[in-house]
Amino acid sequence: METRSVEYEDVGYIKYSGSDVERGIIDAGSAGSALTGLDEALRFFNAQQSPDFASLQYDIPVQTRPGSWEAVVLGGTIAVVGAFALGYAKKAGEKLAENDFKEVGLKDILKKSMLAMQTLAKIIKHTRRSRGWETARFVMDSPQAQVLVLNDRGKELAVPADFFRWYQQMPPRLLVKLTSVVRTQRVLTIAVSGNKPEDDVVVEERDKSLFDNLAEDEIEEGILFPELAHGSPASLEGRLIRGSEASNSVGLEYQGHVINCVPSHGNVRQYKPALFLRCRVIGRITRQTKSRFVADRRPSLIVEKVIPLETDTQQSLFDA
Repeated sequence: METRSVEYEDVGYIKYSGSDVERGIIDAGSAGSALTGLDEALRFFNAQQSPDFASLQYDIPVQTRPGSWEAVVLGGTIAVVGAFALGYAKKAGEKLAENDFKEVGLKDILKKSMLAMQTLAKIIKHTRRSRGWETARFVMDSPQAQVLVLNDRGKELAVPADFFRWYQQMPPRLLVKLTSVVRTQRVLTIAVSGNKPEDDVVVEERDKSLFDNLAEDEIEEGILFPELAHGSPASLEGRLIRGSEASNSVGLEYQGHVINCVPSHGNVRQYKPALFLRCRVIGRITRQTKSRFVADRRPSLIVEKVIPLETDTQQSLFDA
């Protein structure tokens, strides 16, 4: 394989600071959990930017720094093939270059993934919830489409619309390995290079439980919304928070959960005008998407009609 020189540049970092790490010393178990959690989160968000990242073999360069305990994510400053030269076979690099990131360096990809990870932590702290967030509306006032996420005090947090769509697909407890390292005297900071210090997200011990929704998952082991019986008609009011042409489905935010909705006929693009609006969704409940013999814990809805209950200027977030 051809050897190519790669110049690296900081794209962001995670840092554990406090009296527990004054000399930059941290136990091996905590360091391992932090680095593994960082790697897993970045790989997930990389794959959201391009499906190629889900199958390619590559390394994410990280440099640790003393003082506090800090792990800096490094991105290559040349084209993606060169940036990946030490991480996977040239053939795989060429495949990626043929697709979305031909002229984009690994630096740009990793920086966006770091920002997505930081924004996720910001949402969880803002809402005090790890999922099932309430959204206010979809706005186009800035160059980038945004979703406004509400907390229980009615305060809005603007979130890039593409990030919000990614969060609907993420595995549960995505950041728990990072936050599990937090202690009374050890706080986590997530920062993105080039951003203002006030944009940094700090996770303290009091925030730690917000990122681990294990207890919530255990509660949900029973049937969710048992009143929504298989085969019964339903008229549910909620907000359409995502759409996917790949799966031909939309997600309905309903009482703190997301119900998968599939049109009884046609393509989900017919619901584009209703995306991120509060709607009444009329259809039939199914609990047999996985098996004819065992009822699904979470209901799905075969949609006959979507009736918007409000109006707003919208732009689609459907998957390309």
